[in-house]
Amino acid sequence: MRHPFINRFAAQSASTLTSHIRKRAKAAGKTLLMSSAAAVMALQAAAQDVTVVIDPIASESNLYWETEGAFMLPSLQGLVGNNPETGKYDTSGLAESWKANEDLTSWTFTLKPQAEFHDGWGPVTAEDVVHSFNLHIGDDSRLSGIGNLRDATVTAVDAQTVRFDLPAPQADFLFMLAGRGVLAIYSKAQFDAEGLEGYKTKPAGTSPLVYESSELGQGMTFSTAQDHWSGVDADYDTLSIRFVGEAATKLAMLLSHEADIVSLSRELQPQALDAGFEILASTQGASQTSMVFGALYTDPEGGELPTGLPWADVRVREAMNRALDRSQLLEVLYDGRAEALPVFTMDAQYEGYTPALADRFDADYGYDPERAMALLAEAGYPDAFGDPVIPIIVTSLPGNPEFPLISELAQAYFEAVGLQTEMREMDGASILSARRDRNAPWIMPVRNAPIRPAQVGLQVYFSKVNRPTAYVDDAQINSVFDELAASTDMAERDALASQIFTKLYDDYTHMPLAKIFAEVTVDPDTITGWTFPGSTSSGLSHFELIKTAE
Repeated sequence: MRHPFINRFAAQSASTLTSHIRKRAKAAGKTLLMSSAAAVMALQAAAQDVTVVIDPIASESNLYWETEGAFMLPSLQGLVGNNPETGKYDTSGLAESWKANEDLTSWTFTLKPQAEFHDGWGPVTAEDVVHSFNLHIGDDSRLSGIGNLRDATVTAVDAQTVRFDLPAPQADFLFMLAGRGVLAIYSKAQFDAEGLEGYKTKPAGTSPLVYESSELGQGMTFSTAQDHWSGVDADYDTLSIRFVGEAATKLAMLLSHEADIVSLSRELQPQALDAGFEILASTQGASQTSMVFGALYTDPEGGELPTGLPWADVRVREAMNRALDRSQLLEVLYDGRAEALPVFTMDAQYEGYTPALADRFDADYGYDPERAMALLAEAGYPDAFGDPVIPIIVTSLPGNPEFPLISELAQAYFEAVGLQTEMREMDGASILSARRDRNAPWIMPVRNAPIRPAQVGLQVYFSKVNRPTAYVDDAQINSVFDELAASTDMAERDALASQIFTKLYDDYTHMPLAKIFAEVTVDPDTITGWTFPGSTSSGLSHFELIKTAE
């Protein structure tokens, strides 16, 4: 039986199946009403210009190092790419090959000899890589993950070969260059001639898309390169990316055919489907979502430990997990287009994946309100706690419009088993500031995007490396993580990561929810496909692979 609170949200997805049938009929009706000549002209016009509408990016700049790295200009490239089908690292970037030494402290890349910059700025060389590296590690860099490069030494071995020497092993160095995207390659020749002003005005990139212009807060425009050196030619003439935050406005732009592709919140997707539009999803998981217990600190070396938090008791943490009906949550939040997640930051494509935890999940974490109430009684809740109220943060995050609803639904489930809760609205800056002060005693939804390799994900959320902003600070986990970070043996790394994931699981350190895919809603009259893996921070990439109607 559904929780009563769920019913009013579930109705929005009830007509999904019939909407798919109706949209086909509507599309057929449109075709019959158009003359053959008019249809051809309309399709030709649509093929020349593609308009994509996305949420405003947090930091907008043509200087990539001045951004947080969530969105790289589609005209720029890094050394390593991601396969659009599998998400695996591939040679679609500027390097044709790479190799590492045995202890993973030195990585050497051979550049593609045919790679060249737009607008006549010449071939891509190792000097361009060294120059770009120095710009990206400067004091003004805001890039997430750039700390992994700051202490590196980068050497141009010859015109086509560049070597990165690192102070410590980095088994996930390719992720830093590809999925995380901490290094975009700029032209040194352009910098020597025009300085940073040239980059700000019209940065020369290397991809099949050429930067043309931008308007702060509004969007940017790209043209397509003809006979691109990579052999990839875009299926349209112009790409316009528009920044729009208001969900209703994005829907209106799609319905009026002002936009071809829209990053639309899931709560509005049924309206678009009913009107004949379609959803395209990333080929691989783009992010993971979870509710986390803030300030779950038990390592005395980390500083003063919080006291009196109800969720400091493992029985309360298990009860809160048992209170959640995840099958209904995934249906309401993601219309069933998501996968259940057993442990936050654990993923089958990376080391440490432990199938046994997924197999046990229903038994250990499954929806069981009676068991939840029994556990709370065992823990003496609420009388055993000076302040039994559970604060739940309500916050918005670009790319995850469902976060406020996650908090609202979780509150309903928690209160149904007798937990006392309090909703608090906070913005991202305030949340981060509180975490830095080691003063974040609350429950909140978080995401792992892009889905990180095991060591990177654990470092960010569950280890002392990210003090004071980590959510979990546990002495045993910290000790095993130190071994993982130092190891270069793949089998050993897999075992160590699995050990940490099992500890996180057994201790109910968080409330894992889902592995989700990046989705866009498209006009099928103009867009026939787009293959992208969801492997970047924004979830969107490979814009040159957008396919238009012929």
